[in-house]
Amino acid sequence: MAKNKKLAGGVMTREQWLLKETRIVARMRLDGASEDEVIEKTQTENLFQYPTERMLRNIAGVCNKRIDALDDERLVRIIASGMPGAAAQTNLYAMMSAYPLMRHFMTTEIARHYRELDYSFTRTDMNAYFTELTAEYESFATIADSTVTKLKSVLRRCLLEAGVLTKDGYLQRVLLDPDFEDILHERKDYAALAAFGEREAL
Repeated sequence: MAKNKKLAGGVMTREQWLLKETRIVARMRLDGASEDEVIEKTQTENLFQYPTERMLRNIAGVCNKRIDALDDERLVRIIASGMPGAAAQTNLYAMMSAYPLMRHFMTTEIARHYRELDYSFTRTDMNAYFTELTAEYESFATIADSTVTKLKSVLRRCLLEAGVLTKDGYLQRVLLDPDFEDILHERKDYAALAAFGEREAL
């Protein structure tokens, strides 16, 4: 296959999981703060407890992007005030909504493992996934090895944090928060449901 397509997602090496930060921003946005106001308040009050203003500004912008990508106040509310597990699931979905690479990874590689009842997800599986990306996507054919290594680490950590992957390398069917699950069904986002191991969506 010709390498004539791009798949964005390299920025995840800098942005990563950020659940704590996204929850803070979600609360401010629900309280009516604009994107610019969120960034300003994050900087002036050092809400993330970061060492530099530049980091604060950048990460606040990232969190705004994820909130906007959800495009649903109910999902934002789950991140802002939901139980930790529900917030983690929704944060992963926000990343799937904001980053094409994360959605591709979840809806192809992870969903395939669930569909085939293959619950082992090892470093070999992750390496094979990136080998396929290199063959198919121009943007991964020239990416630095160090960036690929970092992306693999970020993707694995996100699976762990969202409760999709166990520490010993096994996928588990996620007990989805009922409100989160209902919204995905309402959206007919069956690909995302399959990525969380929902049998009826596989």
